[in-house]
Amino acid sequence: MPDWKRLQQLNGGDPIWYSDPQLDTKDEVWFYNQGGALRVWSEGTLTREDPNVFKGLAPVERRHTLYRLSTLLHVDVEVRGAQSLVCRGTLNGAHLVSRIETSRVEALLARYRKLGFKDGAPWNATKKLVTRRQYHRAPDRYWEVRVDGEHVFEDYSEQTTLGSREAALARAEQRVRAKEKAGFVLRNIELTEARFSNPEPKPAPSAPRRAPLPKGPSFPKPQDAFEAVDVAISMLKDLHERFPTGHFVAEQLDAQKEKKRIGTAEEHVSFFKRMHKARIGRWRTAKPGKPKKRESSWDYFLRVYGSITWIVGSGADQDLPMFLCGNVTGGGWSCLEVAEDLYAMEDLVEATGNPDLEDLLVFHGGWHTSRSFAFDPCVESATGELAIIPFDEGLEKLPRPMKRERVQPFGLWLHKRVTQLVRIAERNLREAL
Repeated sequence: MPDWKRLQQLNGGDPIWYSDPQLDTKDEVWFYNQGGALRVWSEGTLTREDPNVFKGLAPVERRHTLYRLSTLLHVDVEVRGAQSLVCRGTLNGAHLVSRIETSRVEALLARYRKLGFKDGAPWNATKKLVTRRQYHRAPDRYWEVRVDGEHVFEDYSEQTTLGSREAALARAEQRVRAKEKAGFVLRNIELTEARFSNPEPKPAPSAPRRAPLPKGPSFPKPQDAFEAVDVAISMLKDLHERFPTGHFVAEQLDAQKEKKRIGTAEEHVSFFKRMHKARIGRWRTAKPGKPKKRESSWDYFLRVYGSITWIVGSGADQDLPMFLCGNVTGGGWSCLEVAEDLYAMEDLVEATGNPDLEDLLVFHGGWHTSRSFAFDPCVESATGELAIIPFDEGLEKLPRPMKRERVQPFGLWLHKRVTQLVRIAERNLREAL
């Protein structure tokens, strides 16, 4: 839990909002005041919002944009003559705009690079993510612009196609300046999925060189459903260890050594820890074993591992089937949640009036987004494995029963799903880090 007294001291003694800071290091803290406005305390200096920050500005001469995609943070600098604007905050969230002398820009960028921010292009963070800038003019006029390939998009529907990307960038800057002259000011920065080809941003020559991310080991092809469970768990453990930010498996967390890791993928750290207290770290002592007589692969999974709670930050969730654990904010943004106590069927049985649904066992989260799965105990294989069916809260009757010999063991289902998800997540994490 954050040190609230420390945060209030950093805020000059003024009341704060009791929420986990967006960034919290020894000499850099991004937190909120009581009204929810972002405050930045950096190297002993507190920066507050300035109502006059946009007044009397020169045109934008150049931009510098740094991203920390694993936590959706950004630092955006607009050089405007002797003065520069610095926008720091959460993508599509709270931010703080302040002025600095342009002579201080390089030192500021170097500082944030050391804090893990990565150089991006001002109009695209990666080849696949382009930057959308939103502007506001009181009381209710909004305008937004993004560059995607050789195209400039304004207000969702207006598209201008230029002969080159350079021409598109120049057009966007021209439109920004025109809107600023009309009284519009920057209100929000977010990323959206690219539709066209965009160049991969290159790091600045002065940016610290990053060590290459290690490649994962090769895993054996499982010989049976029980070994498939063990291999799937090993794959998740490996990804958790190789990519120490932007995602995590709660069951593999070391509560002492990884205190701040949760915050790289889930904003509501304190709530998450309370909600999943029984799951956090439970794999730390788990070891593969031999299945018991007449034990299904599901029963083996529960006995040896208990659950899976894989949380992926918004900066690395592209193309993954995401949902909120427990269908609550703060429960974790997940693509894989497996446990035996996820859903009580009583309410659905009452709502549908269908008692046939009563014995379904929902073992995978995402029932509110059609991304859940359940066991149908009416269909059982000769080895005790139960049929797996898709599940969501719109289910009113059971699907047509499959043949017993077609039932896929849980362990093989899990291994196949983990293999697919890990491949996508690793690609995303490599781009984000």
